[in-house]
Amino acid sequence: MRDTINYIFSTLALILGSTFYNTYTTRISRLKIFMNIHAYSTSRVNGPGNRFVLWTQGCSKGCSDCFNPLTWSVKENISLTPNQIFELIKNYDIDGVTITGGDPLEQEDILELLMLLYTLNLSKGIILFTGYSIDEINKDFLLRKSLSYIDVLIDGRYEKDKRISSGLRGSENQNILYFSDKIHPEELMIDQEIEVGVSCDKIYVTGFPNISRKVLRELGVILK
Repeated sequence: MRDTINYIFSTLALILGSTFYNTYTTRISRLKIFMNIHAYSTSRVNGPGNRFVLWTQGCSKGCSDCFNPLTWSVKENISLTPNQIFELIKNYDIDGVTITGGDPLEQEDILELLMLLYTLNLSKGIILFTGYSIDEINKDFLLRKSLSYIDVLIDGRYEKDKRISSGLRGSENQNILYFSDKIHPEELMIDQEIEVGVSCDKIYVTGFPNISRKVLRELGVILK
């Protein structure tokens, strides 16, 4: 169904141009569409500076040895509208936002959230991770439009046989694509680090550990 709607919308947008697109986005912005969120926190290991990190809930890619398998399920977790997320984020003293998952581009209302976050004009911008390749994104009108509101895209499915141990990419097949000069390539070529937090009786880890995900899970660590 989504593919059919997207095809119709893409065709009309190409024929009718920006007026149609602007009218459409204005109307859907009045609807309360909830995004499914896995977790959120601030972090210094998910990109340059002090960042607000948003993990979305739901991913259909199923990459083997994925770091975040708990985010695959589309079962409702934390339901927030794009505006609620925006109001939450703007109260933090941050340099940038990192959106990961799950797969953020599988969220129906990710475009509206990105449009809102773009208005913050954060010094270290918006980084978005997705399992979609840039070629797949460019074939989808709404996904392609999302690129206008981010600064860095890290694309592609995780391939465990191509795992790398530096920078923000998980495997060497993934690409880092820059859409502004807010973040420089050398800022993302960092040693992989982790942050550890405790909530009730669970240990949470975020970041890019230079250690097997399987080992961490066997130790009972809950991975974000």
